[in-house]
Amino acid sequence: MIYILIIVTLLFPLKGALIRWRANFTPKVQPVPELPLVDDASQPRSLLGMLQRVNAEEGIDGLYKGILPTLGFVLFWKQVMPLPSIAVIGYLHFGVYDQNAVLIIAIASPIKIIATVIEAVFVNRAVTTREDIPSFSLRRALDALLSSTERRHPYRIFIILGLLAACTSWVLYIVGTIGARHFLFVKQFSSTFGDWENVKPLLPLLVGAVIFSFILNALVLTPLEVIMVRLSIQAKATPVTLLLDTPPAEAVGPIRIDKDEYTGLISCARLVIQEEGWGALYRGWWWTGFRGLLFI
Repeated sequence: MIYILIIVTLLFPLKGALIRWRANFTPKVQPVPELPLVDDASQPRSLLGMLQRVNAEEGIDGLYKGILPTLGFVLFWKQVMPLPSIAVIGYLHFGVYDQNAVLIIAIASPIKIIATVIEAVFVNRAVTTREDIPSFSLRRALDALLSSTERRHPYRIFIILGLLAACTSWVLYIVGTIGARHFLFVKQFSSTFGDWENVKPLLPLLVGAVIFSFILNALVLTPLEVIMVRLSIQAKATPVTLLLDTPPAEAVGPIRIDKDEYTGLISCARLVIQEEGWGALYRGWWWTGFRGLLFI
């Protein structure tokens, strides 16, 4: 477990920069006359560009902003609630498809969806908010990450417009593709994996399957993850100051005003394409594609 935490800690600056890059609003044209014009030349155009910008403006503190909620969720899934993920992956890959397997998957998937919504809200907001997140004061941290309405009624994070739908789609895609891989590859070739002579003719097919999975993950999961970031950082009642930890006048991009808020999964995708172009929906596609190979 300690090795997992070390790896997560080492890779976190990349994850934090990716979340900021996906959250950054960079319209192709000036969408609202009242907002200041965006200096196109100053906008980070890549994950590396965002990483360098954060490091230059905020230093090590900025690179590791949001690390504590991230490590907390890693511990939650690995120590407190490992069963849902293990059950889904275990049964879909190696289990017998009977009523018990279906029941376990039916129970585990909603738990995964609920945890994904909570993780998206807390981790994405912790990374993107300008407010300082105290390490040893849970109440002050919640004040910084949740709106007053959400603090009074925590269930409201589950009715953030479109977020539950995006997280559900994300989880169902993972569960569905793991099941498809089991039926198409693991189940068909499991008897030949121990014999190199029998496996060798199948290598082109297996390589093709890996490449296909990479492309499919990038095409499907990346827009969902961008949408999850955008939706999760929208507060329910009071505006949350987002993006880089700089004064509002020097923010990386303009902050969306109320009438421009995303009102759902489809609305978010449509507005991102309309205002920022298709490229904004595919920020970090290679990251998602490679990471997806670990569970798809």
